[in-house]
Amino acid sequence: MNIVILGAGVQGTVYAVRLATAGHQVTLIAHPDRAAELRKHGATIQDLSTMRIHTTLPPVLETLPPTCDADICLVTVRREQLDTAVADLLHAPAIQRIVLLVNHANGSAHLRKLLGPSRTVLAFPGVAGDRQGNLIRYLDIPQQHTVIEKSAPDIATLLRQANFPIDTVHDMDAWLQRHAVFITAIAGALYESACDPRRLASNPATVRRFILAVRQGWAVQDRKLLAPAPLALRSIFCWVPLRFSARYWCRLLASPRGDIYFARHVQHAPAEMAALAQDLRSAFDTAGAPELQRFLVSIDAAQQQFHLGPPTRAAR
Repeated sequence: MNIVILGAGVQGTVYAVRLATAGHQVTLIAHPDRAAELRKHGATIQDLSTMRIHTTLPPVLETLPPTCDADICLVTVRREQLDTAVADLLHAPAIQRIVLLVNHANGSAHLRKLLGPSRTVLAFPGVAGDRQGNLIRYLDIPQQHTVIEKSAPDIATLLRQANFPIDTVHDMDAWLQRHAVFITAIAGALYESACDPRRLASNPATVRRFILAVRQGWAVQDRKLLAPAPLALRSIFCWVPLRFSARYWCRLLASPRGDIYFARHVQHAPAEMAALAQDLRSAFDTAGAPELQRFLVSIDAAQQQFHLGPPTRAAR
């Protein structure tokens, strides 16, 4: 299958190498510096659970050509880069299927309208990692697999054949909004802790605030009749007593997984976190979730610290 991947960071590179290893023809679209690096060294990933390293030499382009006629385009850009990616995709109408592996929470009706409802698929990556030079080190997240909307079984099958664990959901927009509450709460808590997950783990009061922020945000979403959060997350956040939930998160944050699952990305993605915070403010009145609102303010402060300007919004 002919696959193009728009975005060559951690997620894009991992999906590219594993799909190419599974026998597909994969082309990466990367910014000029990353494109030059990939052309020189290839795309290299290391699975931290096995320490195995895989390298492929995919074709690399710096822009998505309007003549692109790929079977599938995986979009693996950050939230604040989504507008630009959509604009590029609008000029490549021959791409048959577009899979948005993008962290956004302001609904997808406008995206489906722009890109075409029959060829747009919502998804979310189940991979966490970082980049050290040309090496992408990553883990498949056992608590949160790659998620694909249930209406796209062909995409789920494609990724399963590349050995990605897959979950499917009926309402991907609801899943993304629930996830945005979780990820902005932990991002705000990490920004308050200098993006040090062990420092956060040593502060049980902030960990409890993080749990309460998720509970409060989800309660507001419950009142809006949003489809529920995944069972495992609901269990640890909402059904387990607060003290036991805090112990779980303290242990996870203090472990190496706390760094690779959360802190490394949050540290390098304040613009994305700010864009997600803006999405949530647009989706519901965050005054009904005061602890979440406090963490969104902490995200705003981190955005200003990095002098990145206001978060962008996806075109509607």
